[in-house]
Amino acid sequence: MKLYTEYLYSFANASLTLRVIEYLRSQKRVPVDSVIVVNLIDRWLIKIKLKHDINYQLAEDFQSFLNEMGIVHQPSPRLMMALLQLEAGESPTEVMNRYKIVIVANGQPEQEEIEIFRHQLVSKLGYCPQTMA
Repeated sequence: MKLYTEYLYSFANASLTLRVIEYLRSQKRVPVDSVIVVNLIDRWLIKIKLKHDINYQLAEDFQSFLNEMGIVHQPSPRLMMALLQLEAGESPTEVMNRYKIVIVANGQPEQEEIEIFRHQLVSKLGYCPQTMA
């Protein structure tokens, strides 16, 4: 049985997004290859790519965790193209400019990048939108 090696989930706010990143960093059994974190106006997206297939029980546990935090996301064609170009090695800055999306992190999951982004946005706005909570 072939199991998924890529996951794309939507999360309501930064706190849930950070919990997922923390989980990915702490779970050595989940062989994370790369993570892309995108901030949209009304939600956060995380695309997780694994290095290889994982056993059925681990895949079930992993998907259960992700389903508790967020929901599976079906990207628009524009967003799918942006994600594919990032994975192909194109610069995040070029992809952001071309597709008008905000790429917060690309590569290994790092909480600091999300925290910095959240802090800078809240500081510039002067208030904390619900998605940044």
